[in-house]
Amino acid sequence: MANMLLCTTLILFSGVCSIHSQSLRNDEAGAWEWMTEFDKNASLVYSKGAYARWDYQTNITNETSAKSAQASLESSQFNQEAYLQARTYNWTNFKNETLRRLFSKVTNIGPAALPAEKAKRLGEVLNSMRTTYSKAEVCNGTECEELEPGLTKIMAESRDYNRLLWAWEGWRNASGKKMRDSYMEFVELSNSGSRLNGFEDNGAYWRSWYEDDALIEKTAKLWNELKPLYQELHAYTLFKLKQTYKDHADKFTTTGHIPAHLLGNMWGQSWVNLNDILKPFPEKQGVDVTDEMVRQGYNATAIFRLSEEFFTSLGLEAMVPTFWNMSMLEKPSDRSVVCHASAWDFMNGRDFRVKQCTVTTMTSMITAHHEMGHIQYFQQYAHQPIKFRTGANPGFHEAIGDVLALSVATPGHLKKIKLLPEDTPDDDEMDLNFLMSEATKKLAFLPFGYLIDQWRWDVFRGNIDETNYNEKWWDLRCKIQGLTPPVKRTEDDFDPGAKYHVPANTPYIRYFVSHVVQFQFHKAMCKAAGHTGPLYKCDIYQSKNAGNLMKQMMELGASKHWADAMERITGVREMTAAPLVEYFRPLLAWLRRENRKNKVRIGWFEGCEADLSLDEAAGNVFVDEHDRNISAVRFTSISARWNYQTNITDDNQKIANAESLKSSQFSLESYNGARRYDWKSFQNETLKRLFGKITSIGPSALEDEGKKKNLTSIQSEMETIYSTAKVCRNVTQVDGTINEECLNLNPGIAGIMANSRDYDELLWAWKGWRDSTGPHMKAKYEEFVKLSNEGSAANGFVDTGDYWRSNYETENFKEVCAELWEKVKPLYQQLHAYARRKLSDKYGRDKFPPSGHIPAHLLGHIQAQVWTSIYPDILRPYMDKPSVDVTPEIVRQGWDAKRMFKTSEEFFTSLGMFKMPEEFWKHSMIERPTDREVVCHASAWDFYNRKDFRIKQCTRMTMGDLVTTHHEMGHVQYYLQYKHQPVLFRRGGNPGFHEAIGDVMSLSVNTPSHLHQIGLLESFETDKESDINFLMRQAASKLAFLPTGYFYDLWRWSVFSGETKPEQYNKKWWDLTCKYAGICSPVERTENDFDPGAKYHIPANTPYIRYFISYVIQFQFHKSLCDAAGHKGPLHTCDIYNSTNAGTKLSNMMQMGSSRPWPEAMEALTGSPNMSANALVEYFQPLLDWLQKENKGFPIGWEEDCPMRNEADAQSWMEENNAATSVVFNDAAINSWNYDSNMTDETRQKSIEAKLRRDKFKLDSYNNITSLYWGGFQNETLKRLLGKVSSIGPAALRNSTKSRRMQDVQAEMSNIYADGKVCDNQAGGQCYGLEPGLTNIMRDSRDYDQLKWAWQGWRNETGRKMRSLYTEFAQLSNEGTRSNGFMDTGDYWRSWYEDKNFQTVCENLWNQLKPFYEELHAYTRHKLMEQYGAQHFPKEGHIPAHLLGNMWAQSWMGIYKDILIPYKGKTSVDVTDELVKQKYTARRMFDVSEDFFSSIGLLNMTKMFWEKSIIVHPNDGRTLICHASAWDFMDGKDFRIKQCTDITMTDLITVHHEMGHTEYQMLYRDQPVLFRGGANPGFHEAIGDVLELSVSTPKHLNLIGLLHNVTEDRESDINFLMSQALKKIAFLPFGYLIDQWRWKVFDGTITPEEYNKQWWKLRCKYQGISPPVSRSEADFDPGAKYHIPGNTPYIRYFVSHVLQFHFHKSLCKAAGHSGPLYKCDIYKSKEAGAKLRAMLELGGSKPWPDALEQITGSREMTVEPIMEYFQPLIDWLKRENKDRGVVWRDSCPDDIPGTDPSPPSPTASPIKDKTAEVNRFRTSTIVLGVLFGVLAVALLGLVAFMFIKRNKSGGDDGYVMT
Repeated sequence: MANMLLCTTLILFSGVCSIHSQSLRNDEAGAWEWMTEFDKNASLVYSKGAYARWDYQTNITNETSAKSAQASLESSQFNQEAYLQARTYNWTNFKNETLRRLFSKVTNIGPAALPAEKAKRLGEVLNSMRTTYSKAEVCNGTECEELEPGLTKIMAESRDYNRLLWAWEGWRNASGKKMRDSYMEFVELSNSGSRLNGFEDNGAYWRSWYEDDALIEKTAKLWNELKPLYQELHAYTLFKLKQTYKDHADKFTTTGHIPAHLLGNMWGQSWVNLNDILKPFPEKQGVDVTDEMVRQGYNATAIFRLSEEFFTSLGLEAMVPTFWNMSMLEKPSDRSVVCHASAWDFMNGRDFRVKQCTVTTMTSMITAHHEMGHIQYFQQYAHQPIKFRTGANPGFHEAIGDVLALSVATPGHLKKIKLLPEDTPDDDEMDLNFLMSEATKKLAFLPFGYLIDQWRWDVFRGNIDETNYNEKWWDLRCKIQGLTPPVKRTEDDFDPGAKYHVPANTPYIRYFVSHVVQFQFHKAMCKAAGHTGPLYKCDIYQSKNAGNLMKQMMELGASKHWADAMERITGVREMTAAPLVEYFRPLLAWLRRENRKNKVRIGWFEGCEADLSLDEAAGNVFVDEHDRNISAVRFTSISARWNYQTNITDDNQKIANAESLKSSQFSLESYNGARRYDWKSFQNETLKRLFGKITSIGPSALEDEGKKKNLTSIQSEMETIYSTAKVCRNVTQVDGTINEECLNLNPGIAGIMANSRDYDELLWAWKGWRDSTGPHMKAKYEEFVKLSNEGSAANGFVDTGDYWRSNYETENFKEVCAELWEKVKPLYQQLHAYARRKLSDKYGRDKFPPSGHIPAHLLGHIQAQVWTSIYPDILRPYMDKPSVDVTPEIVRQGWDAKRMFKTSEEFFTSLGMFKMPEEFWKHSMIERPTDREVVCHASAWDFYNRKDFRIKQCTRMTMGDLVTTHHEMGHVQYYLQYKHQPVLFRRGGNPGFHEAIGDVMSLSVNTPSHLHQIGLLESFETDKESDINFLMRQAASKLAFLPTGYFYDLWRWSVFSGETKPEQYNKKWWDLTCKYAGICSPVERTENDFDPGAKYHIPANTPYIRYFISYVIQFQFHKSLCDAAGHKGPLHTCDIYNSTNAGTKLSNMMQMGSSRPWPEAMEALTGSPNMSANALVEYFQPLLDWLQKENKGFPIGWEEDCPMRNEADAQSWMEENNAATSVVFNDAAINSWNYDSNMTDETRQKSIEAKLRRDKFKLDSYNNITSLYWGGFQNETLKRLLGKVSSIGPAALRNSTKSRRMQDVQAEMSNIYADGKVCDNQAGGQCYGLEPGLTNIMRDSRDYDQLKWAWQGWRNETGRKMRSLYTEFAQLSNEGTRSNGFMDTGDYWRSWYEDKNFQTVCENLWNQLKPFYEELHAYTRHKLMEQYGAQHFPKEGHIPAHLLGNMWAQSWMGIYKDILIPYKGKTSVDVTDELVKQKYTARRMFDVSEDFFSSIGLLNMTKMFWEKSIIVHPNDGRTLICHASAWDFMDGKDFRIKQCTDITMTDLITVHHEMGHTEYQMLYRDQPVLFRGGANPGFHEAIGDVLELSVSTPKHLNLIGLLHNVTEDRESDINFLMSQALKKIAFLPFGYLIDQWRWKVFDGTITPEEYNKQWWKLRCKYQGISPPVSRSEADFDPGAKYHIPGNTPYIRYFVSHVLQFHFHKSLCKAAGHSGPLYKCDIYKSKEAGAKLRAMLELGGSKPWPDALEQITGSREMTVEPIMEYFQPLIDWLKRENKDRGVVWRDSCPDDIPGTDPSPPSPTASPIKDKTAEVNRFRTSTIVLGVLFGVLAVALLGLVAFMFIKRNKSGGDDGYVMT
């Protein structure tokens, strides 16, 4: 039939039944026609074969066997004929890819290429083996058991060791043993056929189905990745089985194998039947629902219907009718069948069946889903050509079946289908039980799935033949599975044949592949299903998205390469074990803990030896021989490595690599030799310990020579990349030429990092070093990790990290390290907080992310591990105290490297320890050679010959290198002390011991007393400050190192364990850096970078946790040695120099080497076996106490996550925030306006609530960006905006109770101020508020005592009552600002000026202005002495503070007209009378002001301005705050002024001032909200004031018709300038000193106990005024000035008084003004207006120097314009003051002349007695004052001043200006 069909097809194309052709055909269309016909006929042939096989497997008889064989033969012949015909086509050159693929499959027939007779024989052989397998029985007398269900049930359920052995051995005797000869013939025939088809052997034919030449390597790689999981499961299972079969303990070998019959399965491939033994939590309910299925009456049909419903819930197809009609779902009772479950495609597109001997168990239910998965695959690709009707590769079909089980088996799914109660608990213990159940199916299978075809491939290759079939079978099972046969097996046996797939000729690697890719599929479909949470909990049931994803892949069949199909479902093209590892990760963690707890050995001996040797005598001989050999091997290897590191050449590298390989090979050979011994059972502890070290070789256990060579080569290449890296830049020479400068790490880059304080240069060096190293080795490191792990796994370790940790012989080592870190963390956090603050001061707050991290390049070290380089100038607490850095002295004395090393040697000999041997001085490299490249990293070397010890160090003449020299010589001293030990004991007690020995010396060497003794410190102080300095330097070295010492290996451990994937290397590195060190990268780092590689120990593969350990235990050692030396006093002052007692104690410990567990060595030295950080804490306790005080109130710590750098996201957030800010600030402004313009309880409450909303919004906004590192953004505007968002000062106070309390305190102080009244008990109890009563008295009265009464009374009634409140307020305010990252509130205020030298700038400005003020002061003092008499004036030159016409002596205009006017006969420029005469109204005054602005080309006021502004006091009876103010409502359209305008010249000028604010507001309205403010706080005030300088000129007043006669003479000019000076110049020292006082209060320089003393100290010094009565600390005179209780920063007014003249000069120049500056009026100058406008539009969008430059051309504030303006007056004053003293003593007067310290007696009212003597104190004014006090003050007092300047301080938010 087959031949007929084929010939029919061939005749269609060639006319004859011939397959021979002289040439290949290129007819692609004809080929398609041929392929179409082939497909139709192949369907008939394959279908016939499938039916014949089905008939045989469902009814095993000779007849059905013969028919099956015949059908197989016909199919083979058909394939062969098709193959021959297809070869007549030149199909490999066809253009159509699908056609080429079809031909490739038609021509890939393997053994079907056999000639007919041989093909027939092959079929017969296979049928014979299958029949043998299927009919095999194991009998015990008359009782016989088939495999299914009898033997399978015994293997699953019995716990009788011998009965299991009977079933296991019997099955192999009944099956495999009987087919051995047949299998030999099968191999020969199948190989012959495959070779005829062009394959090397039948294995190559099978592998071709995967279309991947690297299949062997890739599956090996997958197995090696998965092996650690299996090993942990294996170790746990062995432990549990030993407990279960304890009566058969002798049956468990010492090799670590499990007897193969005990695993609940005939082949040990699934251990699920051991769940009763292996379940982690036996008391917890299991997930086996077998009993529930039985209870619910499930049968085979119900099970398969349940499975079908799963598929249809995914949107996949239901089973076809033939499935239900023709499948065999239960085992028939009337005939023999092959029970092995299988799914069948009858190749006709309509008949699909399952054959399964179903029983009602959960296992059968899952198998049903598995087999129906195959059917679903069949149905999905049924439309494909017949050669494409299979899985993308053989593993895909199995994976599709299995992937469903991953959902079906979940407790969640079982609950959904009502097989598990809804109330079944869901907890970690249940999860682990479930994962164990899955692992016994999935993980347990992996090695078996992998090894079967390893065996068959070697059989087909001929590497295994009939002489060793069984031996090699068990070699693989022992090696890979860790199983051993329970009875002796020989070559008479054929145990592979006891597994169905061997006689059935079913390739098996597909199952291994499927067990990997099913987890890939599962993860992808879970993602499609929207699953969140652990992968093992995912159930894709009812997810159409998951079903669709599966369908898209399945419908491809084999029409595409499997990588295409993989990509379609998973998005990747490679097989990976990662999802499988992820799935079982919680179980793996549990198994590791459990196995460590049970002290279970991980892994097994690879051979099948029955037992290991217990001969201790032979063991001793072995280790003695090993010691002799390893000494020679290490000497050669280390010599080669020394030669390479001291002369980096390619040849030396090759030699070093070769010797390293030899050393590694020696370790491997020694390891294998030692494993022949059961050394763990030896009695001799030393012998056991030596064997333990011989067998712990980690990556050296790599067997593969190529891999081992590659590992060595990679490591060497990485070291070379690091050691030869250079960072280059262009450098301009003196002559202008540009040369390239390339720097090594040492000394070049390291020198820059240590010494530069240029932020950008540090960034260049930091980034350059990383760019030059890490990226060049990342791929190498990834490969290194794989190879290293593979070697460590071969050595029985989970991974290389596990191997490293084993050196500490501490089961809970990770936990011990974590506990040590937690102990030292508080010290590091305090140091970090201090360092961050100091660095922020140095480089600017904008360079530091709000998250609390420190940019990594600012700490003076390329890895930010050691901060000593920034100690002298940044971290040193007391700069006036000498440093203990003796580097300059070392240089001065002309030290060289030899002297350093001799000095170090002398330290050790002073302790009674060894001198350095002759070889040390002969061979060490202690200076950097100039003729070659070397590895400069300092290191000590032991050449293992007991005499050659060396140091390699590029010594520099620094204190740091002096200490390093002692450290390295400490290592050598250790070598010398333990050189008598066996080679493997020549190590530190643990790896941290060696480093600690080196460092413990530095704790003595670093002390000032030691440096003094060795002549490097001439003298030293022993006071507290010097101690703190010393400890800070030590902390910068020791404490700063701790986090990196800790987390570097946390990173590597996570890399080695697979937790951190290569694509996460750099992210994980920075995650840990940020979390533990509080340090972040200064620029964005990506996975293109590999920053770990920039640290030497990473490419050099040097474990690093040793350094963390050493930094802790060195202090333990130090304390113990100090005790031995008899030291008394603080631990940090101890120096053990010259103490032989200390030396003896240390030597005794060092001599032990590692011959005993490290706790014994620790106890020998310290008296305790445990590592402890207590000594470290004791050492640094004084510094910790100091730091806690210094850091009080500042944020301690940082966010664990790294700050984010996504600039695009930040920009989007900022845009959204800007819109929200506008709304919130508008709301606050509206409610504040409503209250200020109508003071009621309702409006007051709404205003407060709006302010709280605003403050909360600011805090929320700040919190939103704390994780954002915006300092590195490219967009300068965005950076500036984010800087403003992050600067919120006291609003950062997170404690809501404290925040509320701070507001309450402020309100209470403001209320005290507003309520302040001074009462005259002799005048009918008349009381005066500040406005207008006391203000008028201070201005108009000339009665010395009355002025004193008002002055003193006001202070008694205000400041005195708020003293304690202010102390509390300052503390709360500081707490808030420190939470915002500022030093204190003063630091926050100064930050607005964006100049770290701001204080110095202000001081310089004042010093330049001071002479002018002194002249004005001298003139004024003289005039006042004339007025009041000299007796009232202190001899030290001060002016009594109450005589200057103003409550605070800040403006002296009150005494201008009658006392200070230079020329009284000259006309005044006060045009008040003229305003009244011309019937000016408030609106007209505002119109005049508007005209001024429009005349210079600025904006007119808006319609809304005129509608909503309040420019006169309303007459509707409401109460409002009349204080003039300009308002910006932050919506870009609403601007207003609130002013109770009087018709006076003063108010005319005020109108111009306020409208100047409004112009500013309108011109920057298009800026983001946070830029709607002055360039700095002084700018807004200066803009208001600068207009006054024009408006107040006689010229201007004349132009606007208010001054008709302008007198142009010198006297009038002097009068005018005097009036200006009394406002402008008199104010300067007061404007300067107020915040000098507050800044010192905030920084703690001024304490509450000296508030008033220091206040007057400043006023006396700067203003030259003194109190008229004695003041004490019962007083609080600062509180008598509103800005103190109102918390309004004041330096802005000083700044504005300087800036306004700068602006004025520039605008006058633009206006074309010529003549004296004081006569300039810019009215009608469009040029001046344009210049002003350009600056105003900037708002706060640029740093203020940019804005200043915009208007003035200069970037610095200067006093030159103010001096120019007043020069005529200055000259006049100098003449007037000639022969007068113009200075006063800085300190306050010793005595207050003619005064009683108490207020005037109530019986002598100054008001009553002195009224007649008052100059210009009008009765009407008093009456008005009285009326105002009676009617209004009560209403206004509570809140007026609270809101006046609060809103001015609110001006920091930009919406109100006063």
